[in-house]
Amino acid sequence: MRIRLILVGLVFLSGFFTLSFAQEKEINVYDIKEADRIGIYADNDKPYPQTVTLTLKLKGLRPSEDVPDFIVVPANTKDFRLTSLIIPLERSWQYSFSYIYRFGDANAQHKPNQEYLLPFKEGTSYRLTQGYNGTRTHQGDNALDFTMDAGTTILAARAGEVVRIKEDSNQGCGSKRCNDMGNYVTILHEDGTYADYLHLQFEGVTVELGDKVEAGDPIALSGNTGWSTGPHLHFIVRKTEKDRQVSLPTLFKTSRNKTEILIEGNIYTAIKKQ
Repeated sequence: MRIRLILVGLVFLSGFFTLSFAQEKEINVYDIKEADRIGIYADNDKPYPQTVTLTLKLKGLRPSEDVPDFIVVPANTKDFRLTSLIIPLERSWQYSFSYIYRFGDANAQHKPNQEYLLPFKEGTSYRLTQGYNGTRTHQGDNALDFTMDAGTTILAARAGEVVRIKEDSNQGCGSKRCNDMGNYVTILHEDGTYADYLHLQFEGVTVELGDKVEAGDPIALSGNTGWSTGPHLHFIVRKTEKDRQVSLPTLFKTSRNKTEILIEGNIYTAIKKQ
């Protein structure tokens, strides 16, 4: 017997100059009756890991081992065992389960001294019009807005794998109703953190799902889609935790001998990758 329950566990980004990712079925969790136990499994057909928090209600059953606070289901995985429930002999039993899930790996550990490149071409300069915990927006969020003309080439700030893409929107406005209209690229880093590049141009993504990119590789063209009042690039690095996603401040290489946190209002010039 197999029962499949589908619950949505996506986190929605909210607020000015941000993008919410549209709801879609991301992961399946289901049970299978086996010889002397119930197996609870997950299928993750996405190209990125996902973190599952499993809640059990048991009567007359016990797990084969303690169920952890969260379980990371690897990318492109089927029949991944979350836990097993031992069936008692000659005794009644019943169970139910529920779960939530989040994009990414809750075991991710971001190094505080990790360096990022500015996400535009060498020798070009752009103003950081909104910084971390910005004066107008980004309160409580470690996100950056670089004002630039639509069609500006966007580069990967750090190496990783392209795991999410949206480029089918040609709409944007200065209100929340346009929040789901923003185009984006998401790059998953080797440490399990990920970067979102947002508000991209219609059909302006220049990479494909599954591509491996190096820091400094072109990935997209900037735009003005989604919740936005003018052309710009919104850049944010996040990591997943058990019950939320958190944004991370990052260090950028701004000269041969300098790595720094960017300051709102300053103009920054991209340097050549060392």
